[in-house]
Amino acid sequence: MKITVDFEECLKDSPRFRANIEEVEGDVCELESKLDKLVKLCIGMIDAGKAYNAANKQFVNGIRELAQQSTKDEVIESSLTKFAESLQEMINYHTILFDQAQRSIKTQLQTFVKDDLRKFKEAKKQFDKVSEEKEAALIKNAQAPRNKQHEVEEATNILTATRKCFRHIVLDYVLQINVLQSKRRSEILKSMLSFMHAHLTFFHQGYDLFSELQPLMKLLGGQLDQLVVDAAKEKRDMEQKHSTIQQKIFRRLHNVWYLVREIGRLSYSM
Repeated sequence: MKITVDFEECLKDSPRFRANIEEVEGDVCELESKLDKLVKLCIGMIDAGKAYNAANKQFVNGIRELAQQSTKDEVIESSLTKFAESLQEMINYHTILFDQAQRSIKTQLQTFVKDDLRKFKEAKKQFDKVSEEKEAALIKNAQAPRNKQHEVEEATNILTATRKCFRHIVLDYVLQINVLQSKRRSEILKSMLSFMHAHLTFFHQGYDLFSELQPLMKLLGGQLDQLVVDAAKEKRDMEQKHSTIQQKIFRRLHNVWYLVREIGRLSYSM
């Protein structure tokens, strides 16, 4: 375990120790702020993920309804049903991923903040209190009138007792600091590693799922290519038929117009 604050130095209560303590306290304060922010961001991510899953479920239900409406076309019905099942499975994988995020990031880091950082804060309060008491005892001892022996003895006794208490408290505080600094590494890395393993599992599951789906997608892709060719041919045939019918209608109308005109001429001549 890496020693952040030296035990021997803390007993001396040297300026170096005080500067070290101030640096550590600032670092822990910033650590708490960053962890709180990360937990809040994780909660937001999980909530957004749940909303995404809910919307995705509605979309999958829409695919199923379209498949049920296409019962007369077996290819459409069976394909859409299979796609809906696969997408539903991906929703399940997402749910597992968000649950793992809640356990590994939200819960684990929140526990670290509430338990370990709380112990640090409590130790800091005791240290600050005994430091003030020691400072007051030093001032009182320095200001004790030397011509009044009983006051000098009283001030000396208070200073001696305060120093003993300070040594006890400061050793506990330094121990808490060093344990926290060591544990922060394991807790943060363990949390993130667990989260990354959850992603690894998620993508493996997705890869396996779509590997099984790939033959069907490839088959449908080939069929669609042929459908495009067939549709283009059908369009040309229909356009040709449409043109032929229009020409017939035009000729018939032209003949009718000609007959009407001839009838009109005959009527006029009579």
